[in-house]
Amino acid sequence: MAISCGDPERLLKHIENSYPKAAHSEPNAIGTVKVKFPDGHIVNVFKNGTVNFQGKASDVAEQIKSQVEIINEN
Repeated sequence: MAISCGDPERLLKHIENSYPKAAHSEPNAIGTVKVKFPDGHIVNVFKNGTVNFQGKASDVAEQIKSQVEIINEN
């Protein structure tokens, strides 16, 4: 399921600060950053604000969805 984030850079900074063990890829040609968590969950953050989730169910997905809601409210 994809969601939309109004400030993808802010979301990436939040993920970096909150999940220091997550591995971040460099942005690809279209600006997508892939974040892989130790539990195998993957979050893709696109430059246009689209955020999608891959892999098994994880509490991380719900936490990131909550953070996107906070970002979109401000």
